[in-house]
Amino acid sequence: MQPQDDADYEVAKRMIQDPDVFVRTNLARRTDVRPEILYYLTEDASPEVRAAVADNAASPQHANLKLARDRSQEVRAGLASKVQRLLPAMTPGAQDAARARTMQTLEVLAKDTATQIRAVVAETLKDVPDAPPDLVRQLARDAELSVASPVLQFSPLLSDEDLLEIIRGDHAEGALSAVAKRSNVAAAISDALVEADDTAAVATLLANKSAQIREETLDLIVDRAPSRESWHGPLVDRPTLTPKAALKIAAFVAEALSQRLQARPDLDPATRDAVTAEVRRRLAQAAGGGDSDAASARKRTLADPVWATGKGGAAGDGANETVADKVKRLRREKKLDDAAVAAAAQAGEKLFVKLALADLGLIRAEAIDKILTARSAKGIVAVCWKAKLKLATAVTIQQKILTLPPKSVLTAVKWDGWPLTEEELKWQLEFFGA
Repeated sequence: MQPQDDADYEVAKRMIQDPDVFVRTNLARRTDVRPEILYYLTEDASPEVRAAVADNAASPQHANLKLARDRSQEVRAGLASKVQRLLPAMTPGAQDAARARTMQTLEVLAKDTATQIRAVVAETLKDVPDAPPDLVRQLARDAELSVASPVLQFSPLLSDEDLLEIIRGDHAEGALSAVAKRSNVAAAISDALVEADDTAAVATLLANKSAQIREETLDLIVDRAPSRESWHGPLVDRPTLTPKAALKIAAFVAEALSQRLQARPDLDPATRDAVTAEVRRRLAQAAGGGDSDAASARKRTLADPVWATGKGGAAGDGANETVADKVKRLRREKKLDDAAVAAAAQAGEKLFVKLALADLGLIRAEAIDKILTARSAKGIVAVCWKAKLKLATAVTIQQKILTLPPKSVLTAVKWDGWPLTEEELKWQLEFFGA
């Protein structure tokens, strides 16, 4: 539109003082008024008028910068949305000055107390190659995932060093999954994500076909995978699998995934035959053709309601003693105690630990299964408390059975020698149905 002539300018100056907010709001929406009129309206007492200026594409840059600090969240949110619309058209070159002032406005909005406004800024800058690097790093470290996630996933300005620092430091919950979605994740970043042992992030990393994962790192993932079902499908579908990894995976994934694994065209004949043999062995075992201790104990747990609650049951002894029978025998001999559980946890004997906790705490084994599957530090601490075990044993279970990273292990004493209050401990037990 054509800029105002002098007569229109005088009319606009009178409209600024009009007592009718509707008149002033309509003036603030016009794109043909002089910049100083719009700047003057940034001081209007009505947030409706200031919001109209914030949304106006013709508002001068210094008006935008002022409104970025407006007392009304609605005004600031409207400004953020406008900048998000307009920035893509502000290509470097003739509009360098305007683009620079727009970046200044975004820097102010990025510090806004309202999460939704910071989130708009992050969406605006997530793939902008000339955004201020410090601003992008600030957004990536935001405590809210809706703010951090866009730049963590897409920004080309985050170096591997930046990402490593974020992975190993404080970050929003879910931030590591955003990093794992990046295109062409470097091997060093994959190593750090696996080291952090975030189950959701590792599942996302495995599903990211462009992510580089070293053979040793993939072996570590496979070793941890049996109890983490969300990893099974992505593992089977990884672009490259070593024969050793394929055979290990065949030992724990569900039948449908086993069939997908066998159908992989990149497996050499010998590996495919070994995978097929492993799948057949498992099917035969499931049908009753040679139970392992683990399978036998699982059947006993599900079939014997008395044992599942931790009360009574016949004992078995001798060379063919199952894990379940061993637990019962130790209880009968009064040797099922803290030392026995701690030693089993240290040795990584997951089934023994599960059944011992169920017995000592009078807890259903299914509830222990839920806690182990969720890898819940709080849940394990609560179960150990109910089973009258020591905190040191709960720590060992967290480290050796749940395989939690050091920063996730609960050790600090909060109440009566435990890291949770009695109310919190009871809540955890109730939550998991224990």
